[in-house]
Amino acid sequence: MKKKRFLSGIVMFCLLVSTMCVPAFGAEEDSKGLEQAIVAAKKILIIPDSYSEFTHYSSEVEKNGGKVTVWRLNWAEKEGNNGFVGASIDTNGNLYQYNEYSGDEDNTRLAQVTKKEAQNSAEKFLKKVIITDVGEMKIIDKNQNAFQSGTYDFTYEKFINNIPVNFYTVNISVNKYTGEVTSFNELNTDTDKFEYQTLEGIIEPSVAEKNYIDKVGVELQYYSYYDYKQKKMNVFAGYATNDNKYKAIDGKTGEAITVSNQDKIFYNSYVDGKGDKSMVANSPKELTKEETDAVNNITGLITKEKAEGIIRESSDIITSEMKVSDASLNRDDFNEKYVWQIGFEGGYGQVDAQSGELISVHFYNNSGNENKSVSKLQAQNIAESFLKKITPGKFSQTKYENNEDVEKPMPMVKIGTVVGGDVSYFNFVRQVNGIEFDSNSLRVEVDNTNGKVIGYDNNWYDNVTFPDIGGVMNKESAFNKVKEYKKFILQYAMVDKNKVQLVYNFEDLNDSYIIDPISGVRLDYTGQVYKDNKLPEYTDISGHWCEKTVKELLENGYYIEGDKFNPNMNITQINFFKYIYSSSSNSNNDEFYDMLLQNGIIKKEEKAPSSFVSYQDAAKFIIRYLGYDKVAVHPEIFITPFKDNIEEQYKGYAAMCYGFGIIKGDKNGNFNGTHNINNAEAAVLVYNLIKNNTH
Repeated sequence: MKKKRFLSGIVMFCLLVSTMCVPAFGAEEDSKGLEQAIVAAKKILIIPDSYSEFTHYSSEVEKNGGKVTVWRLNWAEKEGNNGFVGASIDTNGNLYQYNEYSGDEDNTRLAQVTKKEAQNSAEKFLKKVIITDVGEMKIIDKNQNAFQSGTYDFTYEKFINNIPVNFYTVNISVNKYTGEVTSFNELNTDTDKFEYQTLEGIIEPSVAEKNYIDKVGVELQYYSYYDYKQKKMNVFAGYATNDNKYKAIDGKTGEAITVSNQDKIFYNSYVDGKGDKSMVANSPKELTKEETDAVNNITGLITKEKAEGIIRESSDIITSEMKVSDASLNRDDFNEKYVWQIGFEGGYGQVDAQSGELISVHFYNNSGNENKSVSKLQAQNIAESFLKKITPGKFSQTKYENNEDVEKPMPMVKIGTVVGGDVSYFNFVRQVNGIEFDSNSLRVEVDNTNGKVIGYDNNWYDNVTFPDIGGVMNKESAFNKVKEYKKFILQYAMVDKNKVQLVYNFEDLNDSYIIDPISGVRLDYTGQVYKDNKLPEYTDISGHWCEKTVKELLENGYYIEGDKFNPNMNITQINFFKYIYSSSSNSNNDEFYDMLLQNGIIKKEEKAPSSFVSYQDAAKFIIRYLGYDKVAVHPEIFITPFKDNIEEQYKGYAAMCYGFGIIKGDKNGNFNGTHNINNAEAAVLVYNLIKNNTH
């Protein structure tokens, strides 16, 4: 358990480092700047003396229209211990990111700090790092902590004139056991330098809503999800605001305007072809030698040499001097076909091994002619000509996505060589039945210094069925449905690097919402009805003897779904298991029971989701959950402390639950094995199970 948590902590740490900025390779470090950064960090953070392993690097990043040197400082324990502290801070003392891991955290216990106490700790920390803005920061209720973890997580947003500033948020986590801040990130600082419009002349919300529907709108699209377990692609239609997240209504004129991608105010997002999540999900898997031998016996596959020729013919950038460095035959599960991947000295390409179609090609050692400058329109014409030559049929089914925020990925770094530079990126999205299929597109990269195509990705599903979109609701109805889930509000947004403006838009643009176009219910990314992970707010436990226990479990992420707790209602088998497994019970019921069966918590013949759970059943399931079933099945070695008679097969379970402090019996000392427990009694069992930290 601890090893898993440590690994997840390291992954988080690496992600923070990698997304923060691109190292300035080869640059001489400014020792004075490093000293200033260390001193500034230690004024805010506590660095244990044992964290003596120190590493660092500096980067120059864009921030609010200018450039600033940011230092990544890392302190770690020596001699195999796992503790570390990492911080990103500039020479002016602005802290951007901080994360800490003690190396011995155990998240299975109940919290020793209340959520209110943790919030006080978070706000005390904010006063140290956001001196000028902290008075304008307000906590945003995202109903976090729905899952069990070792932290309370809080999000704060800046407000001006009581209006949210949508590009200035802070995320902060507080350890549930120590009350210490363990992570912090702030993407934007120095927001005081901007001018903020007054509220004079603001249009009415109803006018803004109508203009949004008419001039921006919610878009009907096809989405896809590949079920690896079923090996099946699910394509579904939905209304969403995703594609229009950078469109808003001017708060004073009512016109549609473009707002900045807020991620790009501090650092750019990596969203190009190789970084696109759909491409990663669809990346072919390399075959083993045995699998390759079997595939080679299949007739109809082109040779490696043929695939190499197709890639070379696709672009005049690949010269005869660029030799093949590696080649592999892979399988594309999405399209159920085989793919040749050929690596060159300075690039690589992929070719459909059956049809010979070019799937992708990328060059990263391209030397452009700096004396030539290709305009954006010329680059687009080059991209379109390339697609007409390479894949005319598919190109005819696409529409150019003119979105600057999508087209400009962060430059890639490859062994000290920055790839990207002066490059134009073009994305042509697949159209089916008159609407976009968001998962499929043709993407082209053109070097503006020489007019050459240096990147191409053909992300296309060949064998999928698209559901009919007849009878869908209109865009106004779809807008109103989206508005039921997230507010359409007045907010301050950036419209360019140095200008802030009042706009009407949906809140929390990074939280995507997909609406079923017929029923109007919210869908998740798989196309199923969305299951909200919000912690419930029970309306029927006030004054009940279980109130304190139920609320403490809630703060730790343990709950029974619903607006009411129904403390006196007998608990069903599935609700009992979901109460214990609150953090992992969001799968469908069949998958949830599959997990219980695989882990030996329940046997196949015992599965009865709607049945009630008795004390003897609860004891049996809990001991299996703890991993002591092989001991408990020997009742002859146990003496139970309970006064009433217990069936022989349950004696071991009952005795062990008593010993662990989970089931203590009633006031008369009876086990009451056949008594069906209610939700309130189940809360006591779950509380005792977690409190005693026996798992």
